[in-house]
Amino acid sequence: MGKGGRLKGALGSYQAAAAKKAAEAKKAANAKAKANAPQMNEKAKRAAKRQRREREVAEAAARAEARNAKDKAAAARAGAAASTATAESSNAVLRKAIIPIKSDDTVLLLGEANFSFALALVKGRGHAGHLVCATSYDSEAQCYEKYPDGKENVDALREAGARVVFNVDAGALEKSKAIGKGRRWSRVIFNFPHCGSGMTDQNRNIRENQVMLLRSLRRVSNVLSDGPPEVEEKKKRKRKPQESDSESEAEDDFEGFDDDEDNMPKTKGYAPSSFTTPNRQGSFLITLLSQPPYSLWDVKGLATRPPPVCPGTREAQPRYTLKRSFEFVPAVWPGYAHRRTIGWREGLSKDDNEEIVGRIGKARTWEFVLREEAE
Repeated sequence: MGKGGRLKGALGSYQAAAAKKAAEAKKAANAKAKANAPQMNEKAKRAAKRQRREREVAEAAARAEARNAKDKAAAARAGAAASTATAESSNAVLRKAIIPIKSDDTVLLLGEANFSFALALVKGRGHAGHLVCATSYDSEAQCYEKYPDGKENVDALREAGARVVFNVDAGALEKSKAIGKGRRWSRVIFNFPHCGSGMTDQNRNIRENQVMLLRSLRRVSNVLSDGPPEVEEKKKRKRKPQESDSESEAEDDFEGFDDDEDNMPKTKGYAPSSFTTPNRQGSFLITLLSQPPYSLWDVKGLATRPPPVCPGTREAQPRYTLKRSFEFVPAVWPGYAHRRTIGWREGLSKDDNEEIVGRIGKARTWEFVLREEAE
């Protein structure tokens, strides 16, 4: 074979080897690609699954947020409705509330604690200060020690012209010169009387407070004003279309007001410029909670069916007639803050009127007038 033939043969062998090598490389690449393809698909599947879970979580969160928003909106509507209902109910109570004092009444307050009721009468309801005498069983020093707000209230009362007297026993009014002699008072008010002795024996506790009330009823009978019986005015209102006659009549038994707390009406009528006892039958008003143990004192029975003799004396016990009883509504006495006889105890006592509002029984006022001898 010549030289040319050998070169041609060598070239052919080289091309064949290169082609074989290229084919083997392609085969190897395809095999590698084929081997890698399942692994890439598995990663893609995991990524897709992870994205799907994230999307589902996001969608669930969005649905939950939407439900919460809906629930909040429903709760807000319910709260607004409840607030409206509560406000309407509160306004209805205020409209029905009885204010048993007229502008010309001479008012004697017994057993004041922090004097907030007296101040509510004079400042909140605008009753003439010179027609009011507010008394406390405590001494002045004891009052200020027991009730941190006592001095501020007393100072405001005195500035308004009201008389404030300490060491006054409701069962021994004759010993107090400030009360005066004769029948001078057309309204005597004793709110939430209690001996405050702390007896744990309920029967003895009841008896002690009954004796206190009987002594008070006895002494008050000597200072109530004389005169013709008072004729109560009934507040008439328009009847609702769906309202029955009985419902309308029941509402008419209340004398109240329509104004809000910021514009409360003053006591009715005109006040004299000097201390002048009105010519009408005086009344004694006692306010208690209508729940045990207070209901067990039987204030109505003590006044209208008393024992013949006042406890601890030889004096005949007077008999009264129940003029009316009605709910005592603290909200109509601006600034009034009930306090217990034992005084303010940090961590035990409650602010404002929580001691008498929201209890099992409601605070109720019993208004009595002396029974006429002809009865």
